[in-house]
Amino acid sequence: MAEAFLQILIDNITSFLEGELSLLFGFENEFENLSSGFSTIQAVLEDAQKKQLKDKAIKNWLQKLNAAAYKVDDILDECKYEAARLKQYQLGRCHPGIITFRHKIGKRMKEMMEKLDAIAKERMDIHLQEKLLERQAARQETGSILTEPQVYRRDKEEDEIVKILINYVSDAQQLSVLPIVGMGGLGKTTLAQMVFNDQRVIEHFNPKIWICVSDNFNEKRLIKAILESAEGRPLLGDMDLAPLQKKLQELLNGKDTYSS
Repeated sequence: MAEAFLQILIDNITSFLEGELSLLFGFENEFENLSSGFSTIQAVLEDAQKKQLKDKAIKNWLQKLNAAAYKVDDILDECKYEAARLKQYQLGRCHPGIITFRHKIGKRMKEMMEKLDAIAKERMDIHLQEKLLERQAARQETGSILTEPQVYRRDKEEDEIVKILINYVSDAQQLSVLPIVGMGGLGKTTLAQMVFNDQRVIEHFNPKIWICVSDNFNEKRLIKAILESAEGRPLLGDMDLAPLQKKLQELLNGKDTYSS
């Protein structure tokens, strides 16, 4: 794992804590502990990256750290998506679905804290040397310099993706999936949101649907989320998969649909 990625994740957690989302879901302590754990590990990361080619134990340790970081990044994305869903449907914090979500995420947060604690302790067993981190001030000074190129690249990528989507529709071809790939924290979700809200996409696609696919993939839950997003209201009752598929087919029949 690149040291830069871990810093991006720590910054994302900090932004989450400074915003309203952590108060909405009540995970302040959990995210603070995770941020502290990642910061502790960050001090030995450079040494680990140097030694991993010659030490299998260190290489395995880095793989476990990498997996943990990606899972925490996924949790952040799910919290952001759920907050957007709350706002869209004007659901209160005591809505049964929100209570279930908090319970599910809370359980995963506890598991991640235990894993990260074990990873942090293991760094002592593999004798990694700490390095004093004196990069915060430098990062703040260079932040304004890096921002403009990053925004430019995203604008360029947004334009390319939009053109691909529109051209496929114009040519009457079927585009199944257009993936946006990259390490966690590099702005894949932000780029997808920019494309989703692009005026050209709004004019060409009806309906536009935003859904979140979590690690626990479930076709029935996914179709239900698509229907709720398309209709702009919660889908009441528990339907079997076949009726859900039929309802979705009827809803999208003959339409150019964009789902992100």
